[in-house]
Amino acid sequence: MIDEDARARLVRRFGPEVTAWIDALPDLVATLTARWGLTLVKHLPGGTSATFLCANAVLKLTPEHDIAVHEARALAAWADTTAVVGLLDADLGRGALLLERLDPGTQATDPARVVPLLHEARPKGFPPLKSRIDHLFETVLTRRTGTYYATEHHRARKLADDDVKPVLLHGDMHPGNVLQGRNGPVAIDPRACVGDPAVDWLDFVHAGYDLHGADVDLDRVHEWLAAFKPFYG
Repeated sequence: MIDEDARARLVRRFGPEVTAWIDALPDLVATLTARWGLTLVKHLPGGTSATFLCANAVLKLTPEHDIAVHEARALAAWADTTAVVGLLDADLGRGALLLERLDPGTQATDPARVVPLLHEARPKGFPPLKSRIDHLFETVLTRRTGTYYATEHHRARKLADDDVKPVLLHGDMHPGNVLQGRNGPVAIDPRACVGDPAVDWLDFVHAGYDLHGADVDLDRVHEWLAAFKPFYG
């Protein structure tokens, strides 16, 4: 169902025990395509999921069911905006999300436009930014580099404590997570949390994008970029 590169990414993310889930993917996909009447077109790349483009939707599966639960809640919170991919259905007991298929679905030409729209949603009920920071520094970065960056981690946690009006953050906002839809750019793959809006602008400032509509002090963005420097090394 997936190629060796995709298998390797899943093993790096979830550990060698994920191989049993990967080996069971054909049966899982067959069950869900029958349930939802899907016709598979191709496998799409992804780090924490196995995602399949279908004729009229996108099927996204993850071995860690809490990831699917959290993403489904986030997509529901953003259901009133076209700037986030739509959730059509879910089977959370199987870690499965059925998502809107975006057309053309290529990388958005103006991805920064989605950020202010995401921040308009109610932030109630989502984990704090600090929990996302801890995961990024203690798990994602250490697995990627083999080093724990304690000084930068502490700096990021301290920034998260500042008295800034919190918003609902995408949590993994970068140009690759914004695709082109019929009516404009659309965000995908959220890791929603609540905190400083500056965090969702980091990759756009770092890459030199036009920040029309930015709802943030750029000085704060640069403070965050200094704390997150190991991710950009």
